[in-house]
Amino acid sequence: MSLPSEPAQAAVASGHPQRLPVARSRVRETWRWLWPDTAFRLVPFGAATYVYARFWGGGAAGGGVTAGSPPRDLLLGTIIGAPLATLAVGFRRAVAPGYRLPTPADQLVQTAFYLGLNAPIEELFWRGMLQTLAIRGATALLGAGAVASGAGWAITTAVFGAYHRLGHWSWRAIAGVTAAGGVFGLAYLLQPAPRSIWLPVVIHGLATASFLSWGDAALDWWERRRGKRQMSREAE
Repeated sequence: MSLPSEPAQAAVASGHPQRLPVARSRVRETWRWLWPDTAFRLVPFGAATYVYARFWGGGAAGGGVTAGSPPRDLLLGTIIGAPLATLAVGFRRAVAPGYRLPTPADQLVQTAFYLGLNAPIEELFWRGMLQTLAIRGATALLGAGAVASGAGWAITTAVFGAYHRLGHWSWRAIAGVTAAGGVFGLAYLLQPAPRSIWLPVVIHGLATASFLSWGDAALDWWERRRGKRQMSREAE
């Protein structure tokens, strides 16, 4: 995943009463990055998590895939995720104001990807597997307790944030995604056993879709509103 590039940002008018044509994102453009991202990032993440759960993690429950309480996870995830999604849109405007406005069909495809594929697989990999392993390693060194759990959470969160540099994210964007990753990790860590991965999945999905997809529509709305205000002032 990568943030919008400079050409996309240049397509948005800034400071002019008449907006330049807005670059659109269509399903065919999204497919060009979606399939390799799925094949070369999400599939390996999923495969690694499966091998871990199958041979060392104690099965699906060891990675957080439990029956749990879906209504509770969905409700609590939405309560936490909705404000985080709002913050994500504002943060997107601050760190990457360029955008390509998705068509309705493309917005649907992107939303399905971020909610249905990216969030579940990333959470299984980062929280269900890596955070669990990091806490186990810290426990072996420090003994069981809050210090080891906190150390494992912190290490996983830092690595989660740093790995986004592979997508050429700016350091300001990485700071934001690291903070969000800390929330995802706590949402998993602070649950009573057996933990459910679905709670951080809901939060992660809402935050990521807002930052990388819904934020495009929000930025376009903001530009339209700003243009109308400027035209109104000039007409006075």
